[in-house]
Amino acid sequence: MTDWDSLRYILAVAREGGLSGAARVLGVNHATVSRQLAKAEDVAGVRFFTRLASGLQPTEAGQVAIAHAEEVEARMVALDMALASRDENEQGELKITIPPLLADDHFASDLKEFKALHPGIEISILGATEVLNLHRREADVAIRVTRNPEESLWGRMMTAQRAGWFASPAFVERYADVLNGTDAETRLPFISFTPTAQICPSTLFADLPSCRVAIHTDDMVSALSLARQGVGIVRCSHFLGDPDPGLVRVPNVALTDHMPIWVLTHPDLRHVPRVTEFMRFIAGRFSARRSLYVGPENDSTGNSMRPDGVKFEGTFTEVTEPAE
Repeated sequence: MTDWDSLRYILAVAREGGLSGAARVLGVNHATVSRQLAKAEDVAGVRFFTRLASGLQPTEAGQVAIAHAEEVEARMVALDMALASRDENEQGELKITIPPLLADDHFASDLKEFKALHPGIEISILGATEVLNLHRREADVAIRVTRNPEESLWGRMMTAQRAGWFASPAFVERYADVLNGTDAETRLPFISFTPTAQICPSTLFADLPSCRVAIHTDDMVSALSLARQGVGIVRCSHFLGDPDPGLVRVPNVALTDHMPIWVLTHPDLRHVPRVTEFMRFIAGRFSARRSLYVGPENDSTGNSMRPDGVKFEGTFTEVTEPAE
């Protein structure tokens, strides 16, 4: 087994548990994966997988091959990263991963301006909900919403965030007595993101103790749509709820601390010119829109937020240079 391409196919099949999943991650069709796997097994003279109803199960030989494939992959990724870190070109490809909800009109405007300033940089946007692995070079730069970035990455917090409760204007009018405290009997319906029916979320309980779950969802897009239809109130980031023409802030409920927005990269790529330039540029743009993400400054939350300009290199330290 001296062919890395064959090992790559074996590794993908093992990780995905079948040919179709491997084909998807490798960007080829099902028949290609089947053919490559059969070829590898013929060359080695062993079977790497047992075909079960639940999928492909690695044989003992397969487990050996997979272990070695992971070692080879790690070395190749390390080589790719080592070479990339020595890339001094200001032009070239730049892969950016960002949560779909953050890839809004503001971000599109940011990219338009950045492209005008740097036409030689070829930008690829990976708007996946899953977190791509920067260590495996699945992306060059990641924009993430998190309280605790991976300590092995490098970057900065671009802006703090706050979240609030939002509902349709008709809903607020319908439940006005509940919201102003004159009706203590009616339970206020809210849209839940948890699999268990809480009596009331902690961020709502302090202000409105009489609550009930209207519906469960694990998707923010559907939650916002349900709120617009008057199904219940929904907790979301200020930047999502406040500009939405179909939603208004629920009265008498304060904004609360929410996960900050970071821009991150692999430490080995921090000095690559196009990575450095984009991170500096986008941090400046997000920081300039801070009021969109945190809401009114006079809206008391009772929570403390980290100041903007925090740099992340495994520990938190203050940034001395401006964000743009």
